[in-house]
Amino acid sequence: MKHTALAAIGLMFLGQSAAASSTWSMIGFSTTPQDAPAVIAAADKLMGSPAGKEFPGRLLLQVSLADGDNPATHSFVPIYKSTADREAFVQKLQADPAWPVFQASMTKLSKPVSTVLFRTMKSWGDVNDTDVIWQGHAFAVKDPAGFLAALDKFMASDAGKKFPGQLFLSAVTAGGITPTTHMVSVGFASETEMAAWSESLEGNADWATYLETSRKSAEHLGADLSRTAKTWGKTSLKDATAGSSGK
Repeated sequence: MKHTALAAIGLMFLGQSAAASSTWSMIGFSTTPQDAPAVIAAADKLMGSPAGKEFPGRLLLQVSLADGDNPATHSFVPIYKSTADREAFVQKLQADPAWPVFQASMTKLSKPVSTVLFRTMKSWGDVNDTDVIWQGHAFAVKDPAGFLAALDKFMASDAGKKFPGQLFLSAVTAGGITPTTHMVSVGFASETEMAAWSESLEGNADWATYLETSRKSAEHLGADLSRTAKTWGKTSLKDATAGSSGK
């Protein structure tokens, strides 16, 4: 289990995608409420190291609020502008003494659950660093082009233009053991904003059209909910995903 834990945590700063595409990963792990502050402290120490200060992306630590039978309590979400940025940073990180210290801390404080790598395809809405509530909608997509077109059409509709948050469509590039092929990540400023948006879609014609169209190209497998506990990195989320902007 020790080697498995180190391998999973080691992937925290890895990603796979086309060189010019934003790449990110979801590293799920479980810890106890008592150890959660120590996990943040370990990440603080790593990101404050010489290599950590050169991190070229955006790192989020998310706390699971609702995720069914998924045993993960938290997830690290590192986001890079490109694979090239990731590769250069990993070389610096592996040479820094702070890295094995962080690995040792995580092995004591947590248990790995899963690691999935993604490539960001497109984004919509107000991409910012202040949204803290995230819905992750998993899809099994059989027609990627049709699914993307359905999202594009809805976000350009009257209802879509009123969307208050930020939305990303990503494709699974590795770790896709489940039927999930794509993820739609939706960020909100609060649970209140999320609930108000959901209620506004009830009986909405634009939303009904989207559901009818998207179901022809993809199957919705379910959703989870998380809250961002802390972020690191000098790069904003907007800059880290600039190549995927739908605007």
